[in-house]
Amino acid sequence: MSFFNKILETIKGNEDFSDLKSSTFRDVLNGNILSKNFIKKQYGLFLLIAVLTFFYVDNRYYCEKQVSKEVKLKKELQDVKFESLTISAELTKLSRRTYVIDYIEAKGLNLKESPYAPVVIEEPDPVKDEEVKKQKEAHKAATVKVKSDSTHIEE
Repeated sequence: MSFFNKILETIKGNEDFSDLKSSTFRDVLNGNILSKNFIKKQYGLFLLIAVLTFFYVDNRYYCEKQVSKEVKLKKELQDVKFESLTISAELTKLSRRTYVIDYIEAKGLNLKESPYAPVVIEEPDPVKDEEVKKQKEAHKAATVKVKSDSTHIEE
């Protein structure tokens, strides 16, 4: 606390401050206060404060602009999600078997449903084919072994 008291005493004892202290409200309105020695010495400080205030206000407007842009984009994203969900539901409805059959009948097309299940044709895989052959051979060997064991017990 004594540090602040020393600073206050130094300012109060300064003749520039006593000149400022004797100014009136009229001096402030006229602008004569800017010609006082104490104020002239502080022009750099006032300029620094003005620049920092400008940057503070600019930063505030920039942040508000970014927040409003974020809110707008979130709302747009939500709208797109809902639209996607609606389109997906519509596609699911249109691709149902009963809907397709009714649509074909309504258009008068002479198409019938196939009585056979669809078959998936796969590209041959040599490694997989070898594994299947080995499994079949193992199955045959196991079958022969079981048959020979059961016939041997019956005799």
